[in-house]
Amino acid sequence: MQTIGAMISGHRSGRSVDFTKIYIDPPREYENPVDYVGQMSRDGMTVTGMWSLAEMNGTFEMQREERATETQEAETAETVPASGMPF
Repeated sequence: MQTIGAMISGHRSGRSVDFTKIYIDPPREYENPVDYVGQMSRDGMTVTGMWSLAEMNGTFEMQREERATETQEAETAETVPASGMPF
């Protein structure tokens, strides 16, 4: 099995996501970008939607690992500056 690197760019607005994956130094069959459009679940653990590549398309589902969520929350807590405002 061959590993192929890729760059992903996109954005999220509310629960909507839209991103593009471009393979780095791809073999011939991976030279076109793949576009993804989907919706994040209310709990932020799943994204489902449609992908498209040239004349092909299909559905996708991505699930976040629980551990990744905990790590992300810990990193966010560390990088958000304290405002000094009482709560």
